[in-house]
Amino acid sequence: MKSIRNKLAVATCTVLSQGAQQAVATESSWTTDTSYLFYSEADRVTVNKIITRADVTLGDNDLLMLEAVYDTITGATPTGAVKSVSPVSVTTPSSGGAGFKTTSGTPDLVDFDDTRLGVNVGWTHSYNRTFRVNYGASISVERDYEAYGGSLTFDKETDDRSLTFTAGIAGSYDTIMQSSGGTPEPLGEISANEGKPKFFEAGNKRGYEGILGVSRIINRRTVAQLNYTIGSQKGYLTDPYKLISSTDANGIEVERYFESRPDNRQRQTLYGAMVHRLENKDTIHLSYRFYWDDWDINSHTVVYRHRREFSGGSFLEPHLRIYTQTAAAFFRHSLEYDQSVPEYASADYRLDEMSSVTLGAKYGLPAWGGTLRFRLEYLYQTFAEAEYDTNKAVIFQASFKKAFD
Repeated sequence: MKSIRNKLAVATCTVLSQGAQQAVATESSWTTDTSYLFYSEADRVTVNKIITRADVTLGDNDLLMLEAVYDTITGATPTGAVKSVSPVSVTTPSSGGAGFKTTSGTPDLVDFDDTRLGVNVGWTHSYNRTFRVNYGASISVERDYEAYGGSLTFDKETDDRSLTFTAGIAGSYDTIMQSSGGTPEPLGEISANEGKPKFFEAGNKRGYEGILGVSRIINRRTVAQLNYTIGSQKGYLTDPYKLISSTDANGIEVERYFESRPDNRQRQTLYGAMVHRLENKDTIHLSYRFYWDDWDINSHTVVYRHRREFSGGSFLEPHLRIYTQTAAAFFRHSLEYDQSVPEYASADYRLDEMSSVTLGAKYGLPAWGGTLRFRLEYLYQTFAEAEYDTNKAVIFQASFKKAFD
């Protein structure tokens, strides 16, 4: 469920976006931006999300950002178990309001519902015309997940402001559990004959991240950006709800286990973007992201946006996103019965080799003294070995932005 929320994040911390936000903020005392987002997978997950953000100018050198996020997520999600009928009983610890209950008695899908409230606070202080510091803090609370984070970023421009250097650090501390409390033993067997698997206290993980970046105004029509990010996570990185089956030669489940993942992860990202304004005043946004980690996951993300301005202040921006990734080293569709159980194993489809295409468009127009925006997208994903090998989703977002003197 956490990955779905990550897909729906509306803020991207890049040098280009930071500059645009600051330019808007200095024109008025208040700028508010409120949006509603709807995400729906075919016969699976539905998300409703409300985001409210306010940028407040405090004097000539300070900008305060306040953001609140509230979302609900319901439906059914794959557990990682195979679809075949199994004699093994499933433990049913609570998962939000609906509980951790399999759909229609099958072990491969689990019904759930959850709510989340998140608050983000940011403060940008300009020490002089070419140097500013961004301070950030965040908190997010769910029934089975709590996350706390902080960040510090430095932006330094050259005297002619054609070149901006960025350096930053961030840290997070999360608590993870089943909402009934505790976390299951990694690769603990679920057996009707032997009772419930062993449970431990809630898991904790710590995350650290650093970023180095540079953006450059190449000419009056073109801006480019390059970022390098390195991060580390340590602690409980397993999903306490995900399962993996042990099957016989015919693919029939014989036993079932909770998954197990390594307790550390090193991640790196290289990100490049370019914004170019054409002679007809259309704007092209092109970005590429390469990600790799020590779980053997490599991914490539290409995003293309083409924005056309119309008379009266309206615009249309079609966009295309293409994503591919390799599978984690410990990903397995299932385990072989009567074979030794490995130290780490997961059948979570999010760790499988996958491809994803998102096609959509955004339309904006002036309204009520501000800007009204609509975004509609279609997402299609394919997976190489996961029990559910495709996923389709529709995303709709409506936003309204207004500046106040």
